[in-house]
Amino acid sequence: MSWGTELWDQFDNLDKHTQWGIDFLERYAKFVKERLDIEQNYAKQLRNLVKKYCPKRSKDEEPRFTSCLSFYSILNELNDYAGQREVVAEEMAHKVYGELMRYSLDLKAERKHHLQEGRKAQQHLDHCWKQMDSSKKKFERECREAEKSQVTYDRLDNDINATKSEVEKAKAQFYLRTHTADESKNEYASQLQNFNAEQWKHFNNAIPHIFKNLQDMDERRTVKLGETYRCFAEAERRVIPIVSKCLEGMVVAAKAVNERKDSAIVVESFKSGFEPPGDFPFEDFSQNLSRTGSDGTISNTPKGERDRDRDRDRDGAPAPRSDPKHPMNRTKNKLWLFGKKPKSPSSSPPSPPSSSHPRSSSNLFPPPRFNSDRVSHYLSEIKTSVPRIPQNLRVLRRGVRQTVRK
Repeated sequence: MSWGTELWDQFDNLDKHTQWGIDFLERYAKFVKERLDIEQNYAKQLRNLVKKYCPKRSKDEEPRFTSCLSFYSILNELNDYAGQREVVAEEMAHKVYGELMRYSLDLKAERKHHLQEGRKAQQHLDHCWKQMDSSKKKFERECREAEKSQVTYDRLDNDINATKSEVEKAKAQFYLRTHTADESKNEYASQLQNFNAEQWKHFNNAIPHIFKNLQDMDERRTVKLGETYRCFAEAERRVIPIVSKCLEGMVVAAKAVNERKDSAIVVESFKSGFEPPGDFPFEDFSQNLSRTGSDGTISNTPKGERDRDRDRDRDGAPAPRSDPKHPMNRTKNKLWLFGKKPKSPSSSPPSPPSSSHPRSSSNLFPPPRFNSDRVSHYLSEIKTSVPRIPQNLRVLRRGVRQTVRK
């Protein structure tokens, strides 16, 4: 369907439509520009992210764990992925955005040329119509003047009182007006014929040709948009194989994580080579202690000393002294956690040995033994006792009071 035959009278609407088409193309170009800016910023942020998490130490100082090595492999793949995003941005910048902007400039120039031709053709047709209309109005005016001169001539010719010179003058005026009207008629006919020819050319040749050029321009614009749409998608599809390889590399790196190997690396890195310590032997410190048969407790005095005391009391002679370096002497005072076990309240403290017999070295300073009743009795006396003021202090206080009163 051709615009020239169907839209011959819609020059202004086609002017608006072609302008809208160029605006739409530039709008799509702006969209592509924003999209490639996003790709560039995305690639830049990915590279900054990889740079941030890349190891800053040498490879010899880096851990050799499979989880770390896999992570570094993922960072390398992500860096390659960022490179592919940059490739997408470059493809869109050159093959889509740049091409659209260049085509938009050409399209604007072409549209301007076609519209100027259309306006020139319309101006030429308007000029022809004005000439035709002017000749028509002139012909109409001359015809009216000729009619007036004819009426004047007929009136004077029929008037018996009119002179011959007046009649001849009116006749000459009538012939002049008639001749002028005939000339105006011929000029009007010529201008009308010329206008009709120009109008036919305008609406059958010039305007269809111009509209056809505008139609071709608009169709090429539509085709260009379709091509750039495809280039927009192709820029993304070209990098899909490489992006897939990057993602496959990430998957391979994830599968390379081996927990057993990492554990073995930990063992190899931190093992000392020493054997673990063995069991501690049991040390029995109660071998030389005797237990009473009544309460099953350990007595305060070793069995050897008790036997020597019995022999000394029976024979009246001192028993042989015990060895001070014997281990029992060192552990004798550690038999009970809170001191030595007190005796029952009914038992009285042992009487001191006779001065005629020498004391054993272990009994020189016997540990004090307190009765719980005695301790309670002493505490009650301390609380209830009132300290007494000496007599001389009372007299001194009395003298001071008298002095103050005076």
